[in-house]
Amino acid sequence: MEAVARLRHYRGSAQKVRLVADLIRMKPVGRALAMLRATPKGCAPDLKKLLESAVANAQQNGSGVDADALVVSRILVDGAGRKPLQRNSMIRSVSNYKKRYARPRFMSGPQGRMWLVTRPFVHVTVHLSDDPVVRRKAGLTAEPARPVAKKKGGKVAAAVAKAGARPSAPKVAAKAEARPKAPRANKSAKASEPAGGQE
Repeated sequence: MEAVARLRHYRGSAQKVRLVADLIRMKPVGRALAMLRATPKGCAPDLKKLLESAVANAQQNGSGVDADALVVSRILVDGAGRKPLQRNSMIRSVSNYKKRYARPRFMSGPQGRMWLVTRPFVHVTVHLSDDPVVRRKAGLTAEPARPVAKKKGGKVAAAVAKAGARPSAPKVAAKAEARPKAPRANKSAKASEPAGGQE
């Protein structure tokens, strides 16, 4: 079973994103997520979200696949060209501190003109697989470990459990017979009796 997730038009250079992508290629999903959490690169949180999305896609397809059995079989980082950032309402809504990173920058051109500085964009594609061949390439066993299921007990197991259990009901009944309870006097009856007992 193979699951795919894509991140399109991600703002970043392909060389920098490939440095992080090479860390998680042919790794089990759990180890890849742990590596992305500990990687101090700017694109690591976004790749972590993409990997979590691929795991959700694998479980959404109704295949009943175990997330621990999945391996990052392929991760592709393709250049999406260079484009200038567009000035839009989102850029105007961010704070002035962040605006200098988000807004379009200009470069002076000849005869008083200005040129927009272009930024690199990439497309990232993640493929997850639980195929035995891919698992062997990743250095894992061909088949994932099966969860241990509780077996239903048969007649013999029920008889052993019944013989090992201590009878608790007779002891409780014996204690109740040994100490009979005295009847309690009713408080309302005591209040209705006259004080002193004389007529």
